[in-house]
Amino acid sequence: MFQLVNAADNTELWNSVGLETELPYSLKLELEQSLRLEEQVSSFKQTFTKTSISYDMNGIKLFIPFRYAIFQDKIKKRISIGGSYKYNFKPISIKFRSKFQRTYEENETPNDLARNKFTMEYKINKKFRPYISGEIFHLFDLNKYHSDEYRLSFGINVDLPKRKRVKIFYLFKLEDITKTSPDKINVIGVAYNFKW
Repeated sequence: MFQLVNAADNTELWNSVGLETELPYSLKLELEQSLRLEEQVSSFKQTFTKTSISYDMNGIKLFIPFRYAIFQDKIKKRISIGGSYKYNFKPISIKFRSKFQRTYEENETPNDLARNKFTMEYKINKKFRPYISGEIFHLFDLNKYHSDEYRLSFGINVDLPKRKRVKIFYLFKLEDITKTSPDKINVIGVAYNFKW
């Protein structure tokens, strides 16, 4: 609670466009291009391209994403491996996702993280699915394993005609919580996706 009171406040805007296509053997290929603005949505934070391949079977999904991010003063590359499990209670579904990621930056030691996310979604009808989620980031190295970031989010997924969908969301994140003055960030986001 003390960290939350002393945190620096910021508002960001996240938006992305994604494309996904089915491959043979129950594989799926996804491509996403994203742009993020920061400092009360007034300046460029980063843009990134992410590609991911996944395998889905009966609610269990295994995936390997790669992300190439460009900031004003640096470039970061990130590779991850993870899995998720989704269970439907109809009209409610719950999903748990776990992911291990390694981030590379020039002249820096690779940064390893474990991320765990829980999502609950309610299907109003065939088009509208509001959700709420929480995610915890853990620093992962030989000497320590502690939380470094929390995220809470709620939003709505809307299915559109012709295999398109849009997600509108609000996300609150507290990052760098191992420091004396962590960052408190409010995010408004829109993600547009279509299947090819």
